[in-house]
Amino acid sequence: MSLICVPIIVHDLAQGLETARRAHSLGADLVEYRIDECFTGSGAEHERRLVINLVAQSPIPCIVTCRTFSEGGRYEGDDVERVDLYERLGASPGVDELPPRYIDCELASYLASPAVKAKVNNAVQFGKARSDQAASLILSIHDFQTRPADLTRRLLAAQLEPAAAIIKVAYRARSLRDSLEILDLPRESTKPIIALAMGECGIMSRVLAPKFGGFLTFASLDPKTATAPGQPTLQELLEMYRFRSINAQTQVFGLVGWPIGHSLSPLVHNAGFKAVGENAVYIPLPIAGSEHAETSYVSFKATMLELLGHERLNF
Repeated sequence: MSLICVPIIVHDLAQGLETARRAHSLGADLVEYRIDECFTGSGAEHERRLVINLVAQSPIPCIVTCRTFSEGGRYEGDDVERVDLYERLGASPGVDELPPRYIDCELASYLASPAVKAKVNNAVQFGKARSDQAASLILSIHDFQTRPADLTRRLLAAQLEPAAAIIKVAYRARSLRDSLEILDLPRESTKPIIALAMGECGIMSRVLAPKFGGFLTFASLDPKTATAPGQPTLQELLEMYRFRSINAQTQVFGLVGWPIGHSLSPLVHNAGFKAVGENAVYIPLPIAGSEHAETSYVSFKATMLELLGHERLNF
């Protein structure tokens, strides 16, 4: 079963906890506390205490992420300060404190320094007698511009790290073919994987995560709080797309065209499938080319053939 995680850009303790409570009440399985706007790495004790209290009082299991600027976040501070906080959260919880369920660290940061790697490993108690409540490590790869040219190499490097419990890869899809590649990653991975395509062409990777075995998908509480382009809302995922009912046998239908963001077809047809009890989902499939130049039409045709020929999509 794929989980649903709501990302929360944390500004202060009250706001973070209230948003987490709302996400929990609306059906999220866990939340991601994005602390890179409230934790600067300046050494201020009140910043560390805010995050520690946030995790300790969280009403729902959580991921703690302090995303670097280079991978789409806001953190531009010292890496040592950041991983010192991870270590404090995971390896040295105080009385009545619990570690986060997961700590997210970028693969690039993790491999860049032996000291950083050692502290992150200590945060998740790698190599020690782990308690049932120890944090687990998510090693993540992001590209907000395009598919990384060295994606295969990065994925292999992440999977070979013994401390990594889960791999995450998210990049902006250039077309639906990038989303199809993303959907196939769970079958190819030796570890549980969060595999998501960003942008308008990536919605299928987010909605169909349960069909292909993705560990989780992200959903915002409203469009204004999305942390990545193309991220659906929790309500859309649960109510319109019926995320909880999607499985390996789910048939995939969709609207092909360009542009299609304005279409009400997903709302109408998914409601119809629910009414008649059909194990099916209807998603927008933006494909440019059918109305453009011959070279674009060739791309359109190639994408359609890949959709129709994919052995597990059932399109």
